[in-house]
Parts: sequence; C-alpha cells; structure tokens
Amino acid sequence: MSNHFKQLRFIDQLALLKLRGISGISLRVSNYKSDNSDSRKKLLKNLNKLSEVGYYTLKNYASPFFNQETGKYERLQFRTLIARYYRDKHFKQATLHAIEDIEVTLNTKIAYLLGEKYGAFGYTNFHLWCQLNGYNPYIKCRMNKFVLQQEEYDMLKKIVRGASKSSNKSISEFENDVEKVVPPVWLMVNLLTLGESIRILELMSKKNREAIANQFNCKVDELIGWLKCINLIRNICCHNENLIDIKLKTKPSIPRIESKDILYSVTQEDGSVQYTNAIALPLVIIITLMKTINSKYRLDDLNKILSMLTPTNRIARQYGFKSISKMHDLFKSNQEDEDTSIIIGY
Repeated sequence: MSNHFKQLRFIDQLALLKLRGISGISLRVSNYKSDNSDSRKKLLKNLNKLSEVGYYTLKNYASPFFNQETGKYERLQFRTLIARYYRDKHFKQATLHAIEDIEVTLNTKIAYLLGEKYGAFGYTNFHLWCQLNGYNPYIKCRMNKFVLQQEEYDMLKKIVRGASKSSNKSISEFENDVEKVVPPVWLMVNLLTLGESIRILELMSKKNREAIANQFNCKVDELIGWLKCINLIRNICCHNENLIDIKLKTKPSIPRIESKDILYSVTQEDGSVQYTNAIALPLVIIITLMKTINSKYRLDDLNKILSMLTPTNRIARQYGFKSISKMHDLFKSNQEDEDTSIIIGY
C-alpha cells in the first residue's frame, strides 16, 4: 500500500508552527482585504519568510527549543527563529572563509614537500611517496602494491578529469604547451577537494606525514583528525545546512590544554571528563590551525556573528562553551610579534 503525501499550504505550515508553541505568529487579519492592514502585512511578511527559507529548514533551527515533555517549542519567537537562520548563514560564511585558508595552506605544504623531494611529476608515482606496506590506520587498510595501484589510478583519474574541466588559466596554459596529461604538483593541488588533499596526507609515508604535521605544530593523528572534522564543517557550510547546532558523532582530539578551559564539559561517575561535541570544538580546531598559519589572522567577523547567536550563558553551553566570556577567550589573538605563516612560491 503506497503512502500519499499532501503538500501543506504555507498558511497551514505557519499555523503548524504556531500550534507547536512558536510565538509571534498572528493568523488573524482584522481587515484582510485592506492592503494597509498591519496584521495583513505581518502575516504576508511571515508567509514570505516561510516560503523563502522552508518549513523543514525552520523546524531544524527550532529543534534546540523543543521540549519533549510538552511536545512544543519553548521560549522561541518566529522572528527570532528567522534571525537565527540568517545569522547562522553569516556564521557559515565566516567559518568557510577560515577553512579555505587552511585548505590552501595544506595544499601549498603538500605541493612543496612532494615537489621538493620527488620533482614536478613525481607525485604520479605513488610508490615514491606513499606508505608501502603495513597497516595504514588512516585509510584502515593493509598497504601493498595492489592497494597503491588502485589509489594511484583513482586519484590520477580525478586529476585528469579536473584538469580537463578547469578554468584556471595556468592549467589551461599547461595543457596547451606540454604533452603531459597531468599538471605539475604545484598546479595539481589546486584541482583537489579538501577530502582528496586529506587522502593524500593519509597515504603518505610516515616520514612525509610527520613533515606536514610538524608545519602545523601538531602530531599526525591530531592533524588528520582535525582536517576530517573541518572537512565535515566545510560540507555543511557549502550545502547550507544547520551549522550552529551541529553535534559531532566522532570527536577529534582537543588541540591545546588551554582549550579545555574554554569548552563545556561534564564529569562522569567514573571521574572521567566528557567534553562537548557541539560547534565549539570544531571552532577551537579551526582557530588553532589559523593561528598556526597566521597569528595575525582577523577573527572579528566570526566573533561578532557568534556573539549575536549567543545571547546567554545557557546558549553558550548549548554550543559547547563554558560561558560567553570563555567563548570570547577563544578569539583573543596570539601575543606573538611575528607572523608565523610560511609563504612558499614557485
């Protein structure tokens, strides 16, 4: 027996939000035919916002305010819900800007290491720079020549396809001037997604992985875990999903000891400390890496929009911070006099 789904009208969707406890929604129109009616204008404004954002998107952003016992949303106005959506949109843009800088730096360091050690096209031979044998915990596979051959085939196929479709002027010039099918390593990295760059790092030999991690002042396990977390956040930003209310299923390690004083935690019965899996943890990671790349990186925009999303200490704890003041501690710039970023050119 097939299920039949009926699309609710926007006015019915609005009524459903009101029925479930969201305040500030008026469905009564004192003079519905009058274009100058304040109640009519408010209703039309709410309907327009609902039609722009979507019922299920708003329902997602309202979920932290839902009380399971009453079956209703509490302490939530419709205008606050709409503002929350647009503030998170701004928050995603600011977060993505920082992630893109991390991605560019990672690719630059990968290109420099592979180009310096193996030449412009040495990366095409995975046996030169990858882990050759033994168990690789990052891709959860025992390495051998067959695994490497498949990884090499898959990666080079993506690079060739990316180069053929690229609008990058340097890659276009390369394809016109030489017979090589793939570009040199310093152009190749511009064709990679962040996930593919992480895959290259995971496939590297132990020595090569450590060389990259050292430039980020961390251990290999930490860097790969942080990058995977950042890649998840990047995908959420690019697909316009709810970022501010994210709860990580897999928690990466906390970057620094002082970061633990920023993050909300709960002491378990056995005495162990359980740290948050909310958005505060990815932010700590992103900002830690950004300060490693460039200690003078401006975090003002990210700090400002997060402050707008965090009116109370209760909300701060909901996002994974101990308090609003601790949240602001995260954005304090390093006291270093020198810019720690490394600029590498070819």
